[in-house]
Amino acid sequence: MKTKSKTTIILQILTGVGGVVYFIGMAMSFLFDELTFLNLIDYMTLVLLLIFIAGFAFSWTNNKMAGILLMSWNAGVWISDLYLFREMDYSMLSAIASPSMVIGSLFLLEWYKTYKETLPSAKQQWKFILRVLLINYAVLYSIVVFSELLLGDPVDYLSFPFIIYPLLLLLFFVGFLLSWKRELLSGFIFLFWCAILVYGNFAYSEIGHLGPWVVFGLPILLQGIFYIINHYKFRPK
Repeated sequence: MKTKSKTTIILQILTGVGGVVYFIGMAMSFLFDELTFLNLIDYMTLVLLLIFIAGFAFSWTNNKMAGILLMSWNAGVWISDLYLFREMDYSMLSAIASPSMVIGSLFLLEWYKTYKETLPSAKQQWKFILRVLLINYAVLYSIVVFSELLLGDPVDYLSFPFIIYPLLLLLFFVGFLLSWKRELLSGFIFLFWCAILVYGNFAYSEIGHLGPWVVFGLPILLQGIFYIINHYKFRPK
């Protein structure tokens, strides 16, 4: 029988703790927040619950499926938060769910480490986990952008200062594409992206409520820093 790594066991424990908190929140919603089985919002909530349960179950048998399901659950929570619960001030739900994205990414890394006969090098492992996280950020970024376009207040994104957001989207897209072949350049682009985001939010209060928000910039900042560090750490000597 194959022995589980300590990392996998820790991830299972973290997923279990998150599950307990999640189930308590669900129970309180049924008891106090009028959650029922009668409308789309409630069905979406129940579907997300089933996805989380499946992710937790697979964490004991299949790291790859566990990772995919937990990351999908996080994206689903963001969709329900920004589209279905938009007028209900549930904004903290997405923030609370976000750690599951990291846990799911680490489950995928555990799978990747055993996918081939030889253990991937440290450079390969870093490249893999950073790519997985960046794909997650791109998905969440898309969810935020479309929620603002479809449900947000009418905004002329070609006027100043609102034009900052199309420029940010373009920068992120360029950084995303370059990350596959030019990690150093991608890292600096993400740092520049974060600098513009922070400046725009603090210099122009009228755009502070639009997404992506400053808190969203922190993971992108870390992503850029890791790309730069790893470029110099693992470059041929």
